[in-house]
Amino acid sequence: MSFSDIFKKNFLENFTGIISIQMVIITLLFALVFSLIVFYVYKLTSKNTIYSKSFNVTMSLISIITAGVVLSMQANIVVSLGMVGALSIVRFRTAVKEPRDLLFLFWSISNGIIIGAGVYSLVFIMAIVLTIGLLVFDLLPSNKIPYLLVVNISDNNVYDKIVDTLIVNSVKYKVKSRNVTKGSTDVVFELSCKSLELLVDDLNKIKGITSYNLISQDGECQF
Repeated sequence: MSFSDIFKKNFLENFTGIISIQMVIITLLFALVFSLIVFYVYKLTSKNTIYSKSFNVTMSLISIITAGVVLSMQANIVVSLGMVGALSIVRFRTAVKEPRDLLFLFWSISNGIIIGAGVYSLVFIMAIVLTIGLLVFDLLPSNKIPYLLVVNISDNNVYDKIVDTLIVNSVKYKVKSRNVTKGSTDVVFELSCKSLELLVDDLNKIKGITSYNLISQDGECQF
């Protein structure tokens, strides 16, 4: 018997062609349990203004589908090769807006692969480590930008007064844009500060400000 024959025999022996109903139920139940874990961790750590429950449900249940696919690939070589070919031509065109969502998508897919392979201890430990990591990194401080200040001024000298007011109130700022028209100027400041009450009072005292708007913004500052 040649090496090629031995290799083919050992390779084909890994595909039993039989999957017991108990194994299917246990695998899919494990996938369901860890899908719920992904669902609630995503919901707990989500800071998006608009929370999409449909996206969370879809992303979490990917684990069950992936586990079923991996389980079927272990049983039949034809299904295994066919699944590889099918997945190679699939294209997902739904845009993922938050980079953090990619973490949960990959986590959900990885859960399905690992559970389908029967390595339950690994998926359990990974869930604990990822949950702790997400909560810890979520508590780390960041330089947030709570507001954008949009000011309409009638005199360029007023701009210097506004900057002085920001400095006096210990407000970190960055000029994002200046739109100059005949008789007026629109300036957009990016602000990072703890309190706006004193700043608003001081801005009201500056003569030459036609109007100003404070706009809440989600994100992190660059200064």
